[in-house]
Order: sequence, then structure tokens, then C-alpha cells
Amino acid sequence: MNVILLCGGKGLRLRPITEDIPKPMANLNGKPILYYILDHLKNFEIKKVTVSIGYKANKIKNYLLLSNFPLEIETSNAGDVDIIKRIVNVTKYLNEDFIVLYGDTISNVNLNDLKNFHFSHDKPVTMSVWPFKLQFGVVSIDENSFVTNFNEKPKNNILINIGYFYFSSEMINKLEDFDTFEQFLIYIANEKKLAAYQHNGEHVTVNSIQELEEAERYLASREITSE
Repeated sequence: MNVILLCGGKGLRLRPITEDIPKPMANLNGKPILYYILDHLKNFEIKKVTVSIGYKANKIKNYLLLSNFPLEIETSNAGDVDIIKRIVNVTKYLNEDFIVLYGDTISNVNLNDLKNFHFSHDKPVTMSVWPFKLQFGVVSIDENSFVTNFNEKPKNNILINIGYFYFSSEMINKLEDFDTFEQFLIYIANEKKLAAYQHNGEHVTVNSIQELEEAERYLASREITSE
């Protein structure tokens, strides 16, 4: 499997942390987000990981040079462009299927299961989704304004895009027709060419300082549990 890992954004919502480093290098309990992603990928038979860099690119390059992940890793720098241009900058050298991951998302999506699911249907793109968890407790009341139920931060029936896209090679040339990744996703959804692989396991996205702090607490609790 070929993996494209998107790590080129500026991470504006993580300022001031990202004034000096790119978002995937933001520290979570002593290790960058990028570490957790690559540490998961090493569990699968991956042909190559291409890290798409842009903002503060040298920070990621230097980290990769010093890392010892048992993976073939290279970088691709398309500059300050939309996600879809970053992907095209890599896929122009590919003629095989590939997987696209977000560089701010830590998840334990099983890539073998994702691949098997992709080949179980006839859609050229599969997107991984995850049940969204509300940030607040939900209160139910009756006609007398008495509380009948309280559900602390429930997961609901809203599914969110968490990346981990599996692309059939036939879509490589189609990517070049769009200016943004959002436009592309809307198009293939409207054309009934996009399937959803539902992941119910681990998922942590770091977009803000609050999410970073929550991610640190979660990862710390996970390490304690595994001991």
C-alpha cells in the first residue's frame, strides 16, 4: 500500500504553538503527532509513505532524518497549496492504489480492513468516518421542565470524515480536474463514487489548543491502561 500523509498546513488554530513548528510536530506527552501516526503505520505492509510537507517543512524533514521507523519514507513539497494539489504532486508518479491520511489525526484504523472493505464495493474512493462525540452533556426535559435524562457527552448518529481515504488508481487523473479537495469530495459523492468505512475505534484530531490538551490526557490514560 502507498500512503500519502498530509502535513503541509499552517495550523492557524494551534497558534502560538505553530508559529515555530508545523502542526504535525506539535508535542503530545513528549512526542509529536507525527510519531503516533507513523508508529501506527508500521504495523501494516506499506510500500511507501510520502509525507506531503509545506509550512515549516524543514522541521518535519529533520525529524524524519533522525527517526528510525521501519518504513520507506520520502517527502513531497508542493508549496502553499490546497490539499488536492499536494495529493496530485505525489500521484503524478503513481499508477497504483493509494491511501491518504491527515497529519493531525491519530487513529487506529486497520488499513487491512479498510482495504478489504474498499474491494467489497465498486466505488473508486472510500472515506473513513467516525461517530461524532458531542462536547457537552445533553439534557432531556418533559412538559413540566423537569429533567428526565442526562447524557454526558454522548456519541450521536452524526458521522465525520477522519481521512484514511482509499483511492483506486483510476481516480489519479480525475484529481487534476479540481481546485480544492472539498470540491472533489462533493463531486464524487454526488456521482455516487464515494463509500464510507465506519471506524468505531480510536480517533483523536488536534486542531486547537483545547483539542491538544484533550489529546494529551487521552493518550496518557491509554498508556496507563496498557501497562
